[in-house]
Amino acid sequence: MGVEEALRLWDEFPVRRAPRPIVLMDCAIGRGRLSQREQVLGHRPVVSEVGLPPGILGRLQPKYPDGSAPAVVTSVRRVWPEFRTDRGHRPLPAYRLEFAGATGDLLLLDDSVVARTWWPEGLTGRWRGGLPGMCASVVMDGGRSVRLLFQGALPSYSDVRVRAVHESRTAVLVEVEDLPHRPGSPMPLAAVGRVVMARLEQPLGARVLLVGEGVPVQVMSAG
Repeated sequence: MGVEEALRLWDEFPVRRAPRPIVLMDCAIGRGRLSQREQVLGHRPVVSEVGLPPGILGRLQPKYPDGSAPAVVTSVRRVWPEFRTDRGHRPLPAYRLEFAGATGDLLLLDDSVVARTWWPEGLTGRWRGGLPGMCASVVMDGGRSVRLLFQGALPSYSDVRVRAVHESRTAVLVEVEDLPHRPGSPMPLAAVGRVVMARLEQPLGARVLLVGEGVPVQVMSAG
């Protein structure tokens, strides 16, 4: 995927909406995300022996039921676990559900939060956790400078640098390249933290910071 296509994925991001939409990246603490449904319940339909908030039972149903006996919800609790978003960790209202005979439980965001989340249709959900080895970035200088931290090869074997910064109305994509000192030579199977600095033409503001093929990066502010 090219840079222009990666930026286009985020063209419809409502950058001027207040409050800013939540770009949900992962559950920071706790367990049982709905993305783990198949691990906990397989493809069984779900029924409940306890009262559930409106809409929850429908969200628990599998896309492709396998005809197995239904999984039974035995407990539901209102919780506020911390989630990772592209603007840092934040507690969000959710429900934790337990099932009879299941080895785990599931965590579902409250519908009011789901309505405030945003993710581009063309970007697979496997990137919700971010690019492997990518750590939170820090925005400085009033939003015009970004310090990116990621896991890379040992400095004695390669240089890393910002190849280019691409800005649109809704997103900023930073291209980072790794330049081996001796291309084709073997490298140790070790990774260390590497840092690069990117300079933006306009403050980042509410735009989404991206790397790779349009993958969002968690951003922290230096104040």
